[in-house]
Amino acid sequence: MTEKPRIPKILRWMVPLVISGLAIWLVLREIELSLFVEHLARMRWQTLLLASGVYFISYALRAFCWFILLRRKVSYKDAFFTMGVGYLLNNIFPFRMGEIGRAVMLDETNRTTPLEVFSSVIVERIFDVFLATIFILSVLPRILSEGYDQRVILAAFIMAVVGLIVLILLAKFREHVVNVLHRWGERSDFIDNWVSPKVMHALEGFSVLTDPKAFLLAFGSLALSWGLAFGKNFLIFNNLQPNPPFWWMIFVLSAGAFGAALPSAPAGLGVYEGVVVASFALLGVGTELAFTHAIVTHAMVFVYANLIGLVGLRLRGEALVAFIERVLKRPPKVHAVE
Repeated sequence: MTEKPRIPKILRWMVPLVISGLAIWLVLREIELSLFVEHLARMRWQTLLLASGVYFISYALRAFCWFILLRRKVSYKDAFFTMGVGYLLNNIFPFRMGEIGRAVMLDETNRTTPLEVFSSVIVERIFDVFLATIFILSVLPRILSEGYDQRVILAAFIMAVVGLIVLILLAKFREHVVNVLHRWGERSDFIDNWVSPKVMHALEGFSVLTDPKAFLLAFGSLALSWGLAFGKNFLIFNNLQPNPPFWWMIFVLSAGAFGAALPSAPAGLGVYEGVVVASFALLGVGTELAFTHAIVTHAMVFVYANLIGLVGLRLRGEALVAFIERVLKRPPKVHAVE
């Protein structure tokens, strides 16, 4: 009987690996290795250095967005490096383990709760979907004919808008929600002791949405981060193919954001490359050129995000292996509601 639970667990780990493996096979079977190496050799170190600087500014703005969503309950330095730790874990494990890592690390500061961290990450993801949808809808008419079917993207846009509105309403009327939970809790120990504390902490994390200034500051910094990410990709692709249209980067990166939602191996290995190659194919770009761009941009994000995460662990006096064990074996505690 002890063996039965292992099968679903194994399948749960195998599915993203299979998806990534399939994506890698589909891409590599079309690649002419010599042409890929030729494109890769054209990359100039000056371009990589400039793109690296743009990456760090973009990352800093994204970290600032999360810092605001956390209601400044932790320092910007903590938000900056904790986000890097989260990316580091996402690059090691599938299933977004990095979000749990963020909660575990900030839980130890005693200034925020795990559910507040999770709710802030949810808001950040909704902002991302909202922005990606706007960007991709703005460039689709350039790619497809007038009769193109954009219902999938519109559905994602509507879901993001609805999700954002629901979160705003829950945050605005959180006292009413808490009162309802208290009344239900009088009749159910489960609601009083388990559901109510978690919901209240989550609603506290959504409270930033009721503050127009904080909302605009967080959303604006994330939008600027996206803009710089487009610029970084443009610098790299311009080195491979001079004078490409800038809107190409908007389309490719926005499509990549939707591709990132697919289950995959750690760091989105294979899936990211597959989405980038497929997106560039719609623009008439050759497979080898698109794959070179995907490898360079993916490697840059992978290396720098991991470095920031490792520095963050070092500053906390944490060992990577020991921290991973704590994330996997000891979920962060949920503080009692005062």
